[in-house]
Amino acid sequence: MDHPSGIRLYGILAAGVFTLGWSAILIRLADAPPLAIAAYRMLGGAALLLPVAGPALWTLWRGLEPRSRTIWAASALFLTLHFALWIESLRHTSVASSTVLVTTNPIFAGIGGWLFLGEIEKRRFWVGVALTAAGGAWLAWSDAGAWSGSPLGNALALGGAVLASGYLICGRMLRGHIPLLPYVAGCYGLSGILLAGAAWALDQPLAGYTGRTCALLAAMAAGPTLIGHTSVNYALAHMRPGKVSLVILGEPVVAAALAGWLLAEPLGGERAAACALILAGIAWGAQSRD
Repeated sequence: MDHPSGIRLYGILAAGVFTLGWSAILIRLADAPPLAIAAYRMLGGAALLLPVAGPALWTLWRGLEPRSRTIWAASALFLTLHFALWIESLRHTSVASSTVLVTTNPIFAGIGGWLFLGEIEKRRFWVGVALTAAGGAWLAWSDAGAWSGSPLGNALALGGAVLASGYLICGRMLRGHIPLLPYVAGCYGLSGILLAGAAWALDQPLAGYTGRTCALLAAMAAGPTLIGHTSVNYALAHMRPGKVSLVILGEPVVAAALAGWLLAEPLGGERAAACALILAGIAWGAQSRD
């Protein structure tokens, strides 16, 4: 395994966070049902990786012990459910609110690390949890007055954060001994198959889209999935999840700026203050790992 310099590592992660910030915008612009969007995003990312990662994928899978296979499959399942909930949340609440709430995953990752990995966090971390919870409640209340049905959207986004935490915890457990490209190709591929199956079962059309929507789906696969999520998984092999999650907090900043520019969706004073409280809580809690 390579050991990149700090500049290279943060540069790769920063590029990934920038592309992740485009995700919510592309989803809003695409005229396709939520599960189909997620399915094509994952399947597209896997297809782009298969020429490079495909030959090693099956050999690697057969050589793993059952426990590692189970964790790998669980990682793909968590990713599937994360996208299903988060993309649906964008139908019910604002880009800024959904993106900020779904990136509260460092808090849930800390709780999951304590419950499942025996990692006991310091007091500073739990102060961050309290600040983030307060900011999330404030954001949900302020959104309810401006967006019809937004409490549902905010709840879906928070559920997506919990599931994303499971995905990160699984990645942390595996990336130390599984190469990056086969690992993410397997996750994206299995996740895409599950999402496509769910879309078919719920009668969400998987074909018949306009050329514009097809181009947006391709952009999601090439940008937020291939570059964004792959950079996060790359960083997990070299950085603690708390630090990775802290850098990922640039995503809602990018998304909010793009939403104001492209979708005429301003934050407003109260919602901006609630978002700032959430970000402050996550930053404070994540730093306790250092």
